[in-house]
Amino acid sequence: MRRTPVTAALSALAVLSAVGGAHAADTYVPYRYCHYNGTLTCAPNFRELVRVATFGGVTDAPLMPPGGWQATDSLSKRMETYNPYLSSMHFSRSDWTGNVLSIAANGCKGNMPRPGVMNLHLIDASFDNRVNSEVGMNQCQVSPAQHPGHTGITGDARPIGWHDPGTNLYNEITSVYYYPTPTREEAAKACAAGTATCTLKNYKATIVSGEPKPVAFSTNCTSVAQNRALWWETSVANETSFTTEYGQKLVLGLEFGDLKTGIELAFSQTYGHSTTNTTTFKQQDSVTIPGKYRSVLYKTPTYQVLSGTATARIHDGGALVDLPWTVKQAVSDGSDGLTWDEIPLTAAELQDTRLCPLSGSGVTRAL
Repeated sequence: MRRTPVTAALSALAVLSAVGGAHAADTYVPYRYCHYNGTLTCAPNFRELVRVATFGGVTDAPLMPPGGWQATDSLSKRMETYNPYLSSMHFSRSDWTGNVLSIAANGCKGNMPRPGVMNLHLIDASFDNRVNSEVGMNQCQVSPAQHPGHTGITGDARPIGWHDPGTNLYNEITSVYYYPTPTREEAAKACAAGTATCTLKNYKATIVSGEPKPVAFSTNCTSVAQNRALWWETSVANETSFTTEYGQKLVLGLEFGDLKTGIELAFSQTYGHSTTNTTTFKQQDSVTIPGKYRSVLYKTPTYQVLSGTATARIHDGGALVDLPWTVKQAVSDGSDGLTWDEIPLTAAELQDTRLCPLSGSGVTRAL
């Protein structure tokens, strides 16, 4: 909500009068550090503001805001541990410095009521149209707006944001609205349901080896080496998945619709072939087995892997969630990745008719 030029002029005149006609360059205007939780409390410096906002939990903050999103984000996470009601901090400059207003409006996690619109001109008029960077707290994403009641030009809900000169909302923010950060699983389902738009970002292709899998074995119960030939067949599961906040892997099935399709299309464009649910290996191999030995054939599959990130933009307010995803497909590559493990047969195994039939020299079997 913009003030009129007349009001701004009167404000400037009041400042000059207060310093008795001193030059403006010689005038020290202290920064304003305030905390709002239904009642506005202002502090003499940023360190004291942080102490007030955290109920005395964080006492070593700098005297002035540290600036930069990394430092601001790190400090805000420390503050969250002492006050679950903190929802955001707002700064007059676009680099997270200057005047600061912290707001406790129930946070955005757990079962607490979802915060509503916070009108800055009602909290403290000195912050109205005078905040140009913000950080959400306790899983809140902040959507700024030009006018009261979250109207006029609005910005996407983000965990941390800034507004440089010449861009929308620079010195124009009068109200903010909070959106709880969706979990990655919720965001993926929103993409599938059409209540979010998912966009694939940069991704990379790699080749990796899987775990060895036994596919066949053969025993030689005689005292001389023997050549054996066998057919074997095995299938390896492939998957398209993403990682949740807790390090768990969620496999994307058909119910994830366009999100799954888009990721697998990127794989196809990269490697030149479509994805499948399984890859089957099937062939005949020959091996020489020493006398009184058991040999086991192992297949170590090679995987083509494409990994990247999909950004989900939730339609209800534009909250952004990154979804790290992976497509993993085994490559049908003939005899590559085959190894034999030779183990001497024990006296008991030489007498075991399942391994050494009385009518033959041994057995050969696919697993």
